[in-house]
Amino acid sequence: MPVSGANTPRIGDTDVIGACLIRHWEKGVSDVRVVTGHADSVYCVQFDHEKIVTGSRDRTVKVWDSHTLLCMRTLAGHDASVLCLKYDETTLVTGSSDSTIIIWDWESGTPLLRLVSHAAGVLDVAFDDMHIVSCSKDCTIKVWERKTGKLLRTMVGHRGPVNAVQLKGDRIVSASGDSLIKMWDIHTGELIRSFAGHTRGLACVQFDGKTIVSGSSDQLIKVWDAETGRCIKTLSGHKDLVRTLHYTGGRRAVSGSYDQTVKVWDIVTGECVLDLKDVHTSWVFDVQFSTSKIVSTSQDQKIIIWDFAKDLDVADID
Repeated sequence: MPVSGANTPRIGDTDVIGACLIRHWEKGVSDVRVVTGHADSVYCVQFDHEKIVTGSRDRTVKVWDSHTLLCMRTLAGHDASVLCLKYDETTLVTGSSDSTIIIWDWESGTPLLRLVSHAAGVLDVAFDDMHIVSCSKDCTIKVWERKTGKLLRTMVGHRGPVNAVQLKGDRIVSASGDSLIKMWDIHTGELIRSFAGHTRGLACVQFDGKTIVSGSSDQLIKVWDAETGRCIKTLSGHKDLVRTLHYTGGRRAVSGSYDQTVKVWDIVTGECVLDLKDVHTSWVFDVQFSTSKIVSTSQDQKIIIWDFAKDLDVADID
């Protein structure tokens, strides 16, 4: 992050900083930084104020310092591509083409448990305090006990690979190559509702408890009311598969596509408010955003950071 200068808005005036940050997002004003170090495609990313965590086709997970962008740690344990990851304060969970899930201890960087039951690659994972949810190319969704790694139940219902999964409260939302989104009860495994509207397979889904946002091979993003199953809005702008989405509530969603672009959307108006292109040189695989940053990963082996806090001190609001 740039060093604050004499004219930089200070932390004490968070209203001014917030207003400047909003303008930077609106105008696309950002510092763009490129991180390299993986030996192959980078499939997945999550980040916070201190670190960026990535998983790759090179079979490793790398932990990068958010400020220096130096690799602090490399975790090796999977026998094939690391396709997905999620972490919290104590635990990292990864899924792989080797069909297994590894639960890692953050402090030691060593595997605690390896979960084995899927018959093909693990395409996405989600977890909370009690459960881990995984989905797979084998068309199933599995629910595991987080503490012990015990398999609790398997949900079968999709007719294609289950490419993405979300967990909020007692609801699981899944997205599949069969072009459907499904909502499940985590405790019973019961199918609650199916969402139909995409004309081709789904690659990604986000769920904040009330709203579902999905991306598909039909090049569209759809916004759904989770309670009624109604499609509220369709967002058009990508020229290829919408591979990844990040949405945490509110109006802003960020997407990444095989068209090599990252786009920022207002999901209420359906407008693409920012089009970030000519940075990645191949398919975009994953994207995450915070108050001040977007981080994306790609087949081009790059991790791209767009820092919209250019010349701002956002320590209080990021």
